Amino acid sequence: MKKYWHVCTEGLKQGVIFSDREDFVFGMNGIPVCALKHRILVLAFCLMDNHVHFIVAGEEQDCRKFAFSYRRRLSVLADMEGSDVCMKAIGDMEYLRMAIGYVLRNPMDAGGKELPFYYEWGSGALYFRGDVSVPSRGRNSQSVADVGPKKMRALLKSNFILPDHYVVSPEGMVLPENYVRADIVERVFGLPVRLIYSVLRNDTVEMELAGEVLRKVRYTDMELAGSVKGLCRQKFRAESPESLAVEDRCRLADLLRKRYGIGIKQISRLTGVNPEILSRMFGR
Repeated sequence: MKKYWHVCTEGLKQGVIFSDREDFVFGMNGIPVCALKHRILVLAFCLMDNHVHFIVAGEEQDCRKFAFSYRRRLSVLADMEGSDVCMKAIGDMEYLRMAIGYVLRNPMDAGGKELPFYYEWGSGALYFRGDVSVPSRGRNSQSVADVGPKKMRALLKSNFILPDHYVVSPEGMVLPENYVRADIVERVFGLPVRLIYSVLRNDTVEMELAGEVLRKVRYTDMELAGSVKGLCRQKFRAESPESLAVEDRCRLADLLRKRYGIGIKQISRLTGVNPEILSRMFGR
């Protein structure tokens, strides 16, 4: 049975991920590629200038792979090493409705001048559209089959093959109507007014994914490697733990423990600090 998850990246502390329309189109095109590759369902999403949000359904491992695969794809636009992936399980329908509303509301919370239902780089416009069931944005939209494999590879910047019936806008964006499971979201809410209420109510404090939530994500050494390098650069102006003095390695170890809640053995592997020293540091 598939589970629901709220997946996001932490906001970049400096700079942005998407600096113009071309960047946003690249980000949009990465969603169906990563979602189909890792066999997950996208229920809702929102791409902000310095972070992204998704509500997805799938097995935990598949959703993790989707999250890290998508973050890796965004690395061509920005330095994503300092933007950690947050992932929270959604345990019941009430929380699912709240989470979808929170994700769709992000542009408005950030001071946007339009309602979330009109935000171009999210899925807010896709629900409860009545008989509008075929992607139709732009008179000159084409199917993937009509665009052809060579041009699609150039548009996606990937060799991944999308279904032939997916529709591409005139500016080369795979329309989200193709892959967002609006039908599931509509069943979750039942009526449009319930979705509107969930989007416009203010649950921001309850829904923030920070601190404790990050600790619930189990990272592999490989997944953490980029973040370790990022911390080395930000905190110590070094490229890797190997170039740090022992004292700074211990400081790095403490940062990893506080941020990710990982165990002594894993911290030791990532930093090169002896496990016995770490045990004494952390009082274990």
